[in-house]
Formats: sequence, C-alpha cells, structure tokens
Amino acid sequence: MKPLALLPFAVAWLAACETPPSAPTSQTPLIPPPSFATIANEKVSVAGTFQDNPCPPEEVVDILNGFLHFVVTEEIGPTSSDVTIHVNGEGIEGVGQVTGARYSVPLNENDETTFTVEPPTESEEADLRLRLIREGSLDNFWLRVTATTTIPPGTVDVKRMEIECRG
Repeated sequence: MKPLALLPFAVAWLAACETPPSAPTSQTPLIPPPSFATIANEKVSVAGTFQDNPCPPEEVVDILNGFLHFVVTEEIGPTSSDVTIHVNGEGIEGVGQVTGARYSVPLNENDETTFTVEPPTESEEADLRLRLIREGSLDNFWLRVTATTTIPPGTVDVKRMEIECRG
C-alpha cells in the first residue's frame, strides 16, 4: 500500500475524534466505601434451661425465666469484614435443685471477629463473664474467660481464665 492510500484512513480516524484528548484519569478500580449494618437484634428466652454450679454444694440451677439479648453488627471494608456479637443476660433467674436457693444469673459476652480476603484469615477475640449469684451465705460462682483465636494457624490463646467460688 502506498503512503497516499493511508491518507483517507488517517483523515477518517482524526475526524472521529471530535474532542481533544483529556488529562489522564485514575485507573484505580472503584472500591465501595466501608459499610456498617446491624445484622440481628434479638431476644431469646432461656426459660426451661439449666446451668451447673460447681461451688459447694454443687447443684444444677433450673433457669425459670430471663432472656439472652443478641446484637450482631458487621462492618465491611474493601478486603475484610468485622463482625461483633454482644450478648447480655436480662432478668435470668433460677432455683437450685439441691438447696432450693434462688439464683440471679448476670451474663455478658463480647465477641469480635475479623475475616480477611487476601490472604484468607480469621481472628477472633471473645470475652465471657458469667456469674451464678445464690441467695444466702453460700458461695457464688464467678467465671471470666478471654481468648483469642487465629486462623491460620489455628491457635487459641487464653489470655484470662478466672474461675472461682466467692462468698
């Protein structure tokens, strides 16, 4: 093909460009901003369940009424998701099968988990507090556990483990 034969193609190509080229634009992919949502806000009855009290005299506590209130939230970022679970015991009461003593059962738990995409990982920090408070002068049960789980490699690090009977 002769150079003059290319001229019609060049003119047609230039005519197709009605506007001059603009400044370069960013080639960064669009990443949505982080989002936050409440996934669940529920109360679950615990009536009809039981809890073991290892403090002397050991006994099973029949739970007569009360609720566990769950609030689950999630925040989604470009490469990770953070899920938080809060659990609070509300009005949990019971009766000991051996002593007949009335119990109040304060309970709360906080659980924070982060999931990442690249590389795929999971890390969780959980903190649980449970008390079985018995009427009268007998000992009460106190439990507090704080632990971290990391995947990979699949390790659990117990930072705090407090179990005691208190008068």
